Amino acid sequence: MIKFLSLAILAAILSGNLCGAIGFYVQRLKITTLSFSVAHAALAGASIGLVLNIDPTYSAMILAIIFALILGLVFARMEYGRELISMAVFSASSAIALFAIYMSNVRILATASIAVVLWGSLLAITLQKLVMLSLSFFLFILYVTAYKTHIDSMLYDVKLAEAEGVNVQAHMLTMLFFAGVIISSSLRLTGGFLVFTLLYNPVAASFQLTKKAYLQLLLSSLFGALSALSGLIVSYIFDWPVGATIAIVSSIFLLMTYLIKVVMEAVKKRRLKGM
Repeated sequence: MIKFLSLAILAAILSGNLCGAIGFYVQRLKITTLSFSVAHAALAGASIGLVLNIDPTYSAMILAIIFALILGLVFARMEYGRELISMAVFSASSAIALFAIYMSNVRILATASIAVVLWGSLLAITLQKLVMLSLSFFLFILYVTAYKTHIDSMLYDVKLAEAEGVNVQAHMLTMLFFAGVIISSSLRLTGGFLVFTLLYNPVAASFQLTKKAYLQLLLSSLFGALSALSGLIVSYIFDWPVGATIAIVSSIFLLMTYLIKVVMEAVKKRRLKGM
């Protein structure tokens, strides 16, 4: 059990950090609805893996990456109706996931496997999955470091970056590719229906505390890692579902940062009145 817990702790830190970081980039690049659709495509892929009796992580990754790249290419050629297409993909992916889960339960009675896909599990993290997360972490850091200037210019103004010669579409597709990889790699810990809380809550929390991009990135990664780790520990102590616990903890972090922001603004106003 100690071995599984150690693997889960390392996986929680890595997946939380990665989800927070990629969440920051997709938010700043205004492709949040795309990442939401990719998350549910990953859930559909994992569910199909149950029916085909293959590892749900790999089937989730394949479908998530395919949907990410297709949507990225389609959206690059569209100016209107993007949100509608994203929600259509979300609805279709959710329907496929639920249908596949029903079929897998009827055919192979894979109750435990279904629970892992939907809600996550502390015991579902293996050394192989940890290596996959570590590789994803290394490649993502390598990418954002190598193309920091291009990515920073896109964060400032996408159209201006494109006018300066930055291949915006290629970087958007790369970000979506990493979103698909990171989401599918984190499914076993958080579950398919809750993984997006680690994408959005840490980012929203960081936005409450600072307007500086580099601090938002650092705080998003930190809050993501802390949410995943704290949720994992709490779920282990109280024997709660790990994915739901992580989602609740990340929501608490978001609420706390909002309250801190309110208090800081109130103190600032009092100081201004005192002057």
